[in-house]
Amino acid sequence: MIINKDNLVFRRATLEDIPELVKFKLLLLDELNEDDDKSNLEKLKLELKKFFTEYIGSNDFVSWLVEYEGEIVATSGLILWRVPPRYDCLHGKYGYISNMYTVPKARRNGISTELIKKLIEEAKILGIDILNLHATKDGINTYRKFGFTDPIDPEIELNLDNY
Repeated sequence: MIINKDNLVFRRATLEDIPELVKFKLLLLDELNEDDDKSNLEKLKLELKKFFTEYIGSNDFVSWLVEYEGEIVATSGLILWRVPPRYDCLHGKYGYISNMYTVPKARRNGISTELIKKLIEEAKILGIDILNLHATKDGINTYRKFGFTDPIDPEIELNLDNY
């Protein structure tokens, strides 16, 4: 799809956008994890709605959307959290970029690049020291162009549902 970039509208998400934010998060999850067990789909939808309802409009979560010809074609998110300060993170403010998703027909038009710029601007305004994210193979080079690097120490996780 050829997009006239002059017709792209970048804006912050509002409470009215929650159904679209839920839809786009599910599109992202389904694309990344097509083999996941979807037996909890309805509960996931409810939890996503609760999350967005609680955090949209707070300084703990910021979401930017992109509209093209009246249709949302991309979403993004920035989650803020605090840790005890350290030498390279003097304020203890981290930002986690999430929910980066562009519908397939609108990809390769620089939309994600512009969304990353918006999120970096937001992070600076919020006084965030460090941004991180989990990148897909398709998106990792875009993030590296902005200066994202591989972490020194690998991140590991424990799913407490299985513990």
